[in-house]
Amino acid sequence: MKSKPIGIRFDPAELECIESFAKSHGVTFSEVVRKGAVAYVRDADADRLSLSEVASAGVGEDTTLLFSQFLDDFRHARDKARLIEKEPQWSGDNEGRWPYDLAATAHKLAHDHGLPVPAWALRDTYVAPEPFYAFNTQDPEFREYLEQTTPREFKSHNLFLGENILSRA
Repeated sequence: MKSKPIGIRFDPAELECIESFAKSHGVTFSEVVRKGAVAYVRDADADRLSLSEVASAGVGEDTTLLFSQFLDDFRHARDKARLIEKEPQWSGDNEGRWPYDLAATAHKLAHDHGLPVPAWALRDTYVAPEPFYAFNTQDPEFREYLEQTTPREFKSHNLFLGENILSRA
């Protein structure tokens, strides 16, 4: 059996699992690690959450969590366009302002990453009928601040949510 790759450290449980798998399948430790790494890299985008999948999950308590997961997935995805290209289809009757948010998000992320803006995101149906301000603020000074700092893609969807709308901690 060949020696284990230098520079890769496994905890004892991982080491035992890989060695056991290699032995039972008649391959070397290195082959298991190499093939596993290649499969992981090749399929890395397969499980990434798209905007369409956020919408199809329906609106509820988990929508914000799913949207946050989408932002994390998008950041790490190699095929970013795939995650925004399909128009969201809502499973619930009361989606609130989420359709506008998702369209503005697709619009902004496409611009930020040099991708074509999905045609669905530019339709008038994805422009909020009335301006929406973060926190439903009525404060004129805060509204002015939001109007000045919100990215243009969100403004074009009548959403005034501030400069950090797509930031993750």
